[in-house]
Amino acid sequence: MDRDDVEDALESIDALEVVGAGGGDLGGNIDLEVVSPISRDEAMRMVADVLQQLDLAAISYLRPSDTGERINIVDLLQ
Repeated sequence: MDRDDVEDALESIDALEVVGAGGGDLGGNIDLEVVSPISRDEAMRMVADVLQQLDLAAISYLRPSDTGERINIVDLLQ
């Protein structure tokens, strides 16, 4: 799947804004900013839901800037 398609799907979430993106040998990244007063957990769940709809959950991770942890999307969906 093209990264632009993923960005467009994530941009459709009213609470988030795509603020950057990049790529490399191991994959790509999309930087998101929460632009609505929602909880961190709610924002991550929204992203996880979109990535699941795109059939990308199994190969996707979130890395929140406040902790730097690497969170498997599949774990969020359980």
